[in-house]
Amino acid sequence: HMLHTIFAAAVIASLVVMPTTALAQGAGVNAGVNAAVTTPVGGVNASVSAKVTAAKAKATKEIDRRIALLADMQARIQTMQKVTDAFKQNLSAAVQTQTTALQTLKTKIDAEGDEAVIKADVQSITQSHQIFALFMPQARIAAMADCEVVLANMMATLGAKLQARVVAAQTAGAEVAALNLALTELNTKINSANTQAQAAVSASAVLSPDNNDKTKMAANAAALNAARTNLQAAHKDLQDARKAIQTILDGLKKAEASVTATTTAQVQ
Repeated sequence: HMLHTIFAAAVIASLVVMPTTALAQGAGVNAGVNAAVTTPVGGVNASVSAKVTAAKAKATKEIDRRIALLADMQARIQTMQKVTDAFKQNLSAAVQTQTTALQTLKTKIDAEGDEAVIKADVQSITQSHQIFALFMPQARIAAMADCEVVLANMMATLGAKLQARVVAAQTAGAEVAALNLALTELNTKINSANTQAQAAVSASAVLSPDNNDKTKMAANAAALNAARTNLQAAHKDLQDARKAIQTILDGLKKAEASVTATTTAQVQ
């Protein structure tokens, strides 16, 4: 009877212990399953978050770079002297519009959590806000044209002074036919340079974002090519004008020296 009692107690003890052990094992399995499920989800979320953060950082960098370039462009526009006030105002307004649009886009991206939406916004930086494709070339063309007009005006002022000297040399008896031809060449090249520079500004003034419109893209490309051709022609005119100035200076030296020599001989 005592052995029976001991055996029964052992059986009861085993029955009590087994569920506890099984529960512990089951808990371990469940924990493993939960860990297996939770860890990848957390990893995916972290990965998505990292991609969104990286996309935002890239977008912000590109936007800030463009805003800085637009600020430089705005400063250059204000220093232009010879383009029309209407052109300056239009170009300045366009730059400000682009700047405001980029700042608004930057705020939108900062608040965005969807990677796909951010990518679309980043694409719009190059598609809708074509700073490098349009506005920078437009501003450079205008700045170069303005500079060429300034140089042309300086040459015109010098040309007027040289003409006065040629008239004086002629009055004194010097032969000035070649000098008069050079003066005509100078004035022609100055006028042509001014015309070409203004044509460059006018050609670039029609540029506008194409938004992937092939017809508009072709029109923009043609306008830029025309403006660059005009600038090259203006530059060539100014080079020819410089040569004419040098020809006049050299001719005046000889003419004035000849007048001096003649006057000296007459006095003697």
